[in-house]
Amino acid sequence: MTDVNMKDSAKFKDLIQGIEAQNVKVKNAADKYTDQLKSELNKKWRALQTEEIEKLEKVIVSLQGLLNSNVEDIVLSNDVEKSFIESSKLSCALNIAETNLGSISFLSGQISPNIMGSLQVVSNAVDVRIVQQFQTDISKVVYLSLCPDNSLWISDQDVIQKVKPVERKLTVESTFNIKVYGLAVTPTGDLLLVPDGSVLKQISGKTGELTDSIYNMSPLDPISIHVTKDGKVIVAAKSGGSAWPATGRRVIFVMNQKGEHETIYEHDKNNIRLFIYPLSITSTDNGNICLVDQLSKEYRGRVVVLNKDGDILQIYSCHDEINNEDNPFQPVNIVTTPSDNIIVAQLNNHIFHILNNCGHLIMHYNVGDAGISSAYSLCFTRNEEQLYIGCSTEVGSSEKAKLYEVHISGC
Repeated sequence: MTDVNMKDSAKFKDLIQGIEAQNVKVKNAADKYTDQLKSELNKKWRALQTEEIEKLEKVIVSLQGLLNSNVEDIVLSNDVEKSFIESSKLSCALNIAETNLGSISFLSGQISPNIMGSLQVVSNAVDVRIVQQFQTDISKVVYLSLCPDNSLWISDQDVIQKVKPVERKLTVESTFNIKVYGLAVTPTGDLLLVPDGSVLKQISGKTGELTDSIYNMSPLDPISIHVTKDGKVIVAAKSGGSAWPATGRRVIFVMNQKGEHETIYEHDKNNIRLFIYPLSITSTDNGNICLVDQLSKEYRGRVVVLNKDGDILQIYSCHDEINNEDNPFQPVNIVTTPSDNIIVAQLNNHIFHILNNCGHLIMHYNVGDAGISSAYSLCFTRNEEQLYIGCSTEVGSSEKAKLYEVHISGC
């Protein structure tokens, strides 16, 4: 056997082991969720029985009260109004006794190939090369978006700046002191902002004026935003209350350029939440919506991929070789590549997770090897040849954040 054949054979064995390992993982997860459902059923069953007993006791007390009355006197009475009132009370009590007090059903989920994964031919090498490095005057570039004129909007959540890369320096063209939770540029060059309140703000690309936009999520409050290539505005929103644990509603709106709500994603077919706190959103050419779903205030998270029908295609929670209990998966930003794959940046190391457009892992890449640390926000240039990476600094540091323009290939 030649060296090539031996290598191919070893690779084949690795793939088989990977498939079998995923099979075990899926089975273990199914057993875990089965136990959780059984436990939940026990709680709900006991609660339902208690509720039924309480309702029946109330009905019995009500009937006893009515039957203890002198029914014969009421029937023989010449007081028609009194007879009508007492008869209505008895009829109402009997109707309550016949009411269906509730039931519990099990709605089975669908098993699809997406649970196991898929076979793909992928590149074995990702190359990241720094083209330019810029120094900002903010502590972290949490949000980053590109304008049609190749200027950039950057924000640390408290300040928004429009900056222009000129000869390896950033020229600040405008500054707004406003608290935001996300930003995205429309195809016409307007900047949409996620502020406090239900209505998105807008900075005109022509006049630079800050106004309310036509995009309204009332009575919910928006928490993140993404604008698709064809100008659809995707906004994640929640109702009041704590973010974690999840209370109230968690919704994703897809809106047209008139501000009309075309699609709403909230629950699956079993009325279970699709997501907890969509921190960052992107979309792929095949129509999928991909989001970083923050599960706790410590930034533990996952990546959820939805198709156009609102079905979960894939949930990516990282790989054991990269993250574990001591080093949890903390995704913070997500972007779609020119080849329609997905890059996910995480908070607690320099790893980029590269997934396909259905959320399956292709590979990991350590941008620290290219000299980039604390990558946080991501956006591609208009021609999609370069990637901008906004970084953060350590908490308490007086340093300002860096912004990189890089050439990235292989993903």
